[in-house]
Amino acid sequence: MAEAAQKRQKTKAVDIESSSTELPLTIAQKGFQQIRGDIIFGRLKPGQRLKLDQMTGTYGASVSTLREILSRLSSEGFVIAEGQKGFEVAPVSPAGFREVASLRRLLESFALEASFAAADLEWEGAVVSAHHKLAQMERRMLAGDRDDTELWKRYDREFHQALISACGSQALLETYGTIYDHYLRYQMVAVVFRGADAASEHQALLECALARDANKAIAIIAAHIQHCVDHTVGQGLLGEDRPLALPPLDPETVGDSAYRRIRSDILFGRLAPGQKLKLERMKADYGIGVSTLREILNRLASEQLVSAEGQKGFEVFPVSAANLKEIAALRQLLECYALELSFAIGDIEWEGRVVAAHHKLARMEAKMAAGDPTAVEPWKRYDWQFHQALISACGSRILIETHAAIFDKYLRYQVIALSYRGGIADKEHKALLDCALDRDATTATKVLKAHVAGGVTHALAQKKIR
Repeated sequence: MAEAAQKRQKTKAVDIESSSTELPLTIAQKGFQQIRGDIIFGRLKPGQRLKLDQMTGTYGASVSTLREILSRLSSEGFVIAEGQKGFEVAPVSPAGFREVASLRRLLESFALEASFAAADLEWEGAVVSAHHKLAQMERRMLAGDRDDTELWKRYDREFHQALISACGSQALLETYGTIYDHYLRYQMVAVVFRGADAASEHQALLECALARDANKAIAIIAAHIQHCVDHTVGQGLLGEDRPLALPPLDPETVGDSAYRRIRSDILFGRLAPGQKLKLERMKADYGIGVSTLREILNRLASEQLVSAEGQKGFEVFPVSAANLKEIAALRQLLECYALELSFAIGDIEWEGRVVAAHHKLARMEAKMAAGDPTAVEPWKRYDWQFHQALISACGSRILIETHAAIFDKYLRYQVIALSYRGGIADKEHKALLDCALDRDATTATKVLKAHVAGGVTHALAQKKIR
């Protein structure tokens, strides 16, 4: 662990997650950035046990603060929390890299098209600047200078972020940023540099950006990512694909239970958008200590269900019409892609899950139609279960988890607006069931897009979200 700290001091600082404020970073914020960077850049190895007593000296943070940090990183998928056993760095595998790469390609292609359509001269300047720095580092790498591999990857990330920076969706940029960092971690395990081929692809992307040729850029991105996957897997440094061994289920801790309750209270509006979360009061309401509460709220901050305001405390993440539209567009993108994969792979066991989930949802929709006020939360839970069942055969754990996080934010808006559209939504759900059983992904994606768009229009019409 001390060796990792020494190496970090020798390398140039690489802030994967830059602070949005000019205030000095707290110990927790600084520790989070350092540990996250050490995982992404391989100083903390895949599968490595994270021993809190050793990490306190390396990162200058207390055990309770480290637990907050690692819980937050667990929410992002960089760390595995094993109940009472502690934490370890998430493992890597060829299959895992392919899943991450596929999701990166989906998000970046979608964002590129929107960014190129909206971009202006200021954006061009940022793209040209980012490419210049990346090209300079690539020349050094081609000349055999491999002393600054982290800086090279930082500029690689900056260039791809600059290309999509005009897409107009903060939710999309944040989701892409997390997925890119997972992708980057795989690259750093194998220290992948493909030489002149990668440099020429970056140059071609710059030219597409200046010409606003989104179609060609999307094709280059697809090839660029696939070549990188092939090259990385070919190094043989990612191990072998093995069935994912889930840790044994420990009895639920008080903290686990409180996390679920607080999260549910946010999603279902019992903790209102913008509400200050006072630790002393919450300690009594949820029956847990302040240190556990801080750990939970930092974890929820990483999910953007809570806002962390440095020394000022926490509040429930606000809502807005603009954010709802961003979340809905991202949900459409992820769910349509996952539907296509799931319909192609799904077997009779999957069909059974879908049929069961729809049956429960239809029963609850009938209660909603009858005006039963007790049906609201079960209705939304079964709605969530049905849509998750539809995509459950897609074969990508990271896609399912990313979709679930976005769906939960969408669900929060629906609950705030109490957006039940009656028979229209019921018929759309039945149509999705029929499409699943017929394996008709083309019609299903059309139905889903109309379903989500209709939900947004109806929610905004209630005048509870501005």
